[in-house]
Amino acid sequence: MNCTSKPRNRNAEHGFTMLEMLLVIAIIMILAGMAIFNIGGALPGEQTAAGMNAAIAVFRQGHDISISERRYFQLVIPATTPPNQIGLERLEINGGFTALPVVTLPKPAQFGLDPSITTAPESGLIQTTCGSGLCFGGSPTQTWQPDGTFVQANGQPLSAVVYVMVPGNPGAQRAFTILGSTGRIRTYRWNGSTWILQ
Repeated sequence: MNCTSKPRNRNAEHGFTMLEMLLVIAIIMILAGMAIFNIGGALPGEQTAAGMNAAIAVFRQGHDISISERRYFQLVIPATTPPNQIGLERLEINGGFTALPVVTLPKPAQFGLDPSITTAPESGLIQTTCGSGLCFGGSPTQTWQPDGTFVQANGQPLSAVVYVMVPGNPGAQRAFTILGSTGRIRTYRWNGSTWILQ
């Protein structure tokens, strides 16, 4: 039996060269830079969407709780600068009211419409002229009735639009509409030239 073994080739045990390692690090840094740049561009849109979802949750709660409790619920808009809070209050039978917790939109989202946008999400709906972004056609109060309809001060159904923005980012603009007679909510985003239904 032959027990001879070949000597190891020491040249075959080399690791990566310094040049190869620097090349890999450079590629990783380029990819990371591209990812950070893309995330930075998408961030305002995500912040606006989060703000819009917080506002929609209040509107859906107003609709649903008015039906489930068979009570009137009024929308409450605290005077804040910038406008970024919204809430509900239950109108009590004895004439008083009970306030529910106020919702603050996550920063930097706020109610408002970028001045460069001059069209509404749905034809026939108001309202690119309201400064606050909460466009209710001049109605001083907005209330959900026990059947879930959204009405203005005179009791007529109120269809409205709410705009949410991150200042300085018109491409991140979002909006939702509410149909007074049914409480239906539809969401939109601005693509730079028109509103797109989401």
